[in-house]
Amino acid sequence: MREYENKYINSEKTAWDLRSILSDLAGSWWMILLVALSASLLTYSVISFTHEDRYTVSTTFTVSQGGGESNAVTNLSAAYEMAQKFSVILDNNILKKTVMEELGLDSFPATMNASIVQESNLMQLSVTADSPQHAYLILESVLRNYPTLSDYIIPNVVLQTLEQPQISGSPSNQLPVRQYMIYAFLAAAAVVAALIAVTSHLRDTVKNEQEFSQKVDAYLLGTIYHEKKKKRKSSMLITNPVRSFRYVEAYRMAASRIRGRMERKHAQILLVTSVAENEGKSTTASNLALALAQEQKKVLLVDCDFRRPALHKIFDVKDREMKDFSLVLQGKEKASGTFEKVQNLQLYTAFSKHSIENPSELISNGRLERLLRSCCKKMDYIILDSPPMGLAVDAEELIQIADAAVLSVRQDAVLTQDINDAIDALNQKEEKVIGCIFSNVYPPIGERLRQGAYGYEGYGKYSKADR
Repeated sequence: MREYENKYINSEKTAWDLRSILSDLAGSWWMILLVALSASLLTYSVISFTHEDRYTVSTTFTVSQGGGESNAVTNLSAAYEMAQKFSVILDNNILKKTVMEELGLDSFPATMNASIVQESNLMQLSVTADSPQHAYLILESVLRNYPTLSDYIIPNVVLQTLEQPQISGSPSNQLPVRQYMIYAFLAAAAVVAALIAVTSHLRDTVKNEQEFSQKVDAYLLGTIYHEKKKKRKSSMLITNPVRSFRYVEAYRMAASRIRGRMERKHAQILLVTSVAENEGKSTTASNLALALAQEQKKVLLVDCDFRRPALHKIFDVKDREMKDFSLVLQGKEKASGTFEKVQNLQLYTAFSKHSIENPSELISNGRLERLLRSCCKKMDYIILDSPPMGLAVDAEELIQIADAAVLSVRQDAVLTQDINDAIDALNQKEEKVIGCIFSNVYPPIGERLRQGAYGYEGYGKYSKADR
């Protein structure tokens, strides 16, 4: 049934989640930058290898009818006719051959153009070549030779140079290379950003609470909204006075729901795990233990992530001040005196210091289960922090010991299919997953504004005494 529902849901168009898209864009900034820079450099390379600078030198003639008096009409007519025929002569290589012979050129490395200035008897002659020197020399040669050739063009026409040609230092076909590089940079960045946005939208992860209820095969125990650390080493425990009211109450509410479900199952040992790394499972396990202890429950928190133990870091316990619980399981130390009590609470901890190469044997040898079952006589609840299910089989072995399990799911972090597969793996022999904690959730912008209006921070100030 769930598979059918998931297919149905996935087939529908879902709303674009702006936060997820922005998060993916921020996380992929280096990719966007790399592609954009590559496109910019490629544009520069293509222009450099394919574009050839050309230089243009030009001069202006007056065209007048020779042999007696001339008027404006005849001069305009002569200029127009001169421009038309001059172009024909240039195309027929009449003048080119003369210039080549004079300059000793094997080929003609230039193009020439003659044009009439509208409503005047002025004609412009321009020469474009691969260098300003070539363009200048060719134009000078044309100026020297046009009197002898003018009779072939239009008899009895006088051409008078108005200005001497000047060598130009800048190419006439110069491209705005910098501008093109900027355009290429922006275009590539936009394309990559668009692809990332589309990929983010199409990725089948859990992006909000509504999707959670639709896609995940487990009860939502609580939603933990994103909480700023404020300081780099600031504790994320609910006992930290700087933590917001909403953050603290979310864990307390989740703990209350967990307690109710465990009481109905007559369960004591709770496994807290996740699918992947950095989904907040260790913080979740710690805060659930603290919240239950604040309800006057006697709680034992055990670090069973023997591959990468982290609970002692969360509680800021120095290595020299703690006992290594893994040594007890290895038979190197006695269990008595291993559990440390957290001040002012009925919370006891069993931390591990160092990673173990093969923790599966440590879990399956029976010593851990016997120790935990004996602790059940003295404790109300035992919470186990395990490695992520996607990285190790430890959680699937620990679930054989535990009475119930909670999965920590980080917003937009893991594929929905992987979450449901993890739940199925934990429920293989019997249904032990009592729900999930939806962690590090960024609320929509509109919801943030409403929450600000209700004054969570204000409530937080009054709640410090309760913490």
